[in-house]
Amino acid sequence: MKAKPSPRLSRRLILGAAGALALTPAAYAHRPLSVLSTIEWNPTTKTIEVIHRLHAHDVEVGIEQIGGGGVIDLSTVRGQAQLIVYLEPRFVLTTPQGPVQLEIVGAELDGLEAIVYQEVRSDEPWAEVTVDDQILRDVFDRQTNLVNIHMGKATRTLIFAGQDGPKTARRLL
Repeated sequence: MKAKPSPRLSRRLILGAAGALALTPAAYAHRPLSVLSTIEWNPTTKTIEVIHRLHAHDVEVGIEQIGGGGVIDLSTVRGQAQLIVYLEPRFVLTTPQGPVQLEIVGAELDGLEAIVYQEVRSDEPWAEVTVDDQILRDVFDRQTNLVNIHMGKATRTLIFAGQDGPKTARRLL
């Protein structure tokens, strides 16, 4: 027969756990530095669509730090253009057929997010793609970027942090 813990011990465990939880929010007070990019084949338009979601403040601070034209205002067309000029060489896709030339569809500010839209014509989803995602990683040491790739019925996720270079997602169909 197993002995039951005393009510006093159980109370101590509960109070200890509650105390530990009360102290942990300070550790989560800082928002993580991250960019979410999605690559998806659209069978209706026969395009590969790329959408980048960035925290607007990170973009403003980051572009200013690398000397990208001083303080930028992402609510303006000029500020969105500065973001696009910064982003294009830092997010590169390559298929087995060669480098992919993404076209800019647009950019917008949505609340605290800056969103950039790109696309490339493709009659079918890609079976393989290599991604090199350096967005804001040249500015922030703790920057971590997540790339979700949806092709056909398959989804792959690539995570970029630290000194990570290009990564390849295969068997996407």
